[in-house]
Amino acid sequence: MQKNLSALIVGAVLFASAQALADDSSAALGAGGLVLARSADVRMAAEELRIGPRDVSAKFTFVNDGKTDIDTIVAFVLPDIDTSRFSEEPLGATTKDPVNFVGFEIVENGRNVPFETEQRAFYKGRDVTAVLRGAGVPLNIVDPAFVKTLDALSPAKRKLLQAADLVDAESGEGLHPHWTVRTRFFWQQKFPAGRAIVLDERYHPVTGKALFGASELKPDNEDGRYFLTNFCIDPSAQRSLARMIADKTRVDPQNGGYITALTTDYVLSTGNNWKGPIGHFRLVLDKLEPGNVLSLCWDTALARKRPATFESTRESFAPKGDLKILVLQQAPR
Repeated sequence: MQKNLSALIVGAVLFASAQALADDSSAALGAGGLVLARSADVRMAAEELRIGPRDVSAKFTFVNDGKTDIDTIVAFVLPDIDTSRFSEEPLGATTKDPVNFVGFEIVENGRNVPFETEQRAFYKGRDVTAVLRGAGVPLNIVDPAFVKTLDALSPAKRKLLQAADLVDAESGEGLHPHWTVRTRFFWQQKFPAGRAIVLDERYHPVTGKALFGASELKPDNEDGRYFLTNFCIDPSAQRSLARMIADKTRVDPQNGGYITALTTDYVLSTGNNWKGPIGHFRLVLDKLEPGNVLSLCWDTALARKRPATFESTRESFAPKGDLKILVLQQAPR
C-alpha cells in the first residue's frame, strides 16, 4: 500500500476538491491505446510510445491488408472512476473538463480528428446515468461542481438518490457517492485497402503522487512490497534511492528524508486488439530530470538516449500486460 502524503496531516482528510489536494497525495489511473471493433485485416505495423508523468503520446501506423476499404469505429477508453473511492482519496491532476479530463487529442495527417463522447454511470451492474442526471448531479467527481451540487441537493432529491443506493450520509460530512463513471471517445475511421495510415494520440496521464522513504525499500513491509513488486526496483536503483533518501535526511531531518514518488500507468494490452502483433514497437520513457530515478517491470533492455530519457525497441511485439512506471525525485515540482 502506498504511503500517502495526506497520512502525515493531523486529523482526517476529507474530499473537498481533487484538484486542491493533488499537490499533497494523489492516485494514478491507467489509460492507453486505441481499441478497434473486430477486424481480421487491420494490423498495427508500428507504435512509437512516449510516456512521462506529465504527458503521454503515441504514434500508430496501421495497415489494412484486405482488398476492400474498412470503415469502422475506433475508441479511446478512459479509466473508470470510482466516485466512492475518490470522494476520499484525491486523483492526480486532471483537466477541468468533466468529460475529457485527460485532454485527449487524436490527429490524422496533421488534422485533429473529431470524436464523439459517451459518459455513463454504473452501480452494481446497473446503468444509473438517467437517475443522476434527473437529480441534476454531475456524473464525474472531477467536475468542479460535483461536491457543491451534491451538498446542495433538495431533501426530495437526496431521498431519491438514497433510495437508489447511490449515496449515503452515514459519515455526517455530506453525501458519500457510490457509483462508477465510465467514459470513452469514439469516431468513424477509414482504413484504405492496402495502404497505411498514421494516427497520433496525445493526452495528459492521471499520475499519482506519494511519499517514498526508507521503509519503501524494505521487502518485509507492505509499502516496500508494493513498490518493489509493482515497479521491479533493482538493486542498483535501490542503492541510488537509499543515497537520495539519506541526502534528503541530512538536508531536512525534520521531514524524515522522504522523496516524491510519481506513478504513471499505461494500458499497453490494447495493442493486442489488432491483427497480429505490433510490427515495430518503440518505447520512450521520460523521468523529467537527469537526477531522478526511473523504474518499471520491463523485460527488454532500456538504453539512455538523453539525460532524462530511456528507449527500448521490440519487433513483432504482443504485449503480455500493462505498464506501471515509477519516477522518484528529490523534491515535488
